[in-house]
Amino acid sequence: MSIRIDSTADKSRWVSHIAQIHLTTDFRRLAADLEAGSDRRVIAADKAAVVESRMQYASARGSNRYDVTV
Repeated sequence: MSIRIDSTADKSRWVSHIAQIHLTTDFRRLAADLEAGSDRRVIAADKAAVVESRMQYASARGSNRYDVTV
């Protein structure tokens, strides 16, 4: 399946949407691993993924910051 994105505005919305999905997925993984009592290295990797996703989402939205408590 392919999706054609013609305008820059449409592309920006898709990039922002995808970044938001990644952020949500990473945050849920962190929450699940915390609840499961996972190893601290796993938790640290999850936190790093959330921070990276947060930066990508903020960049896609055109802001320099997006708050997510980790």
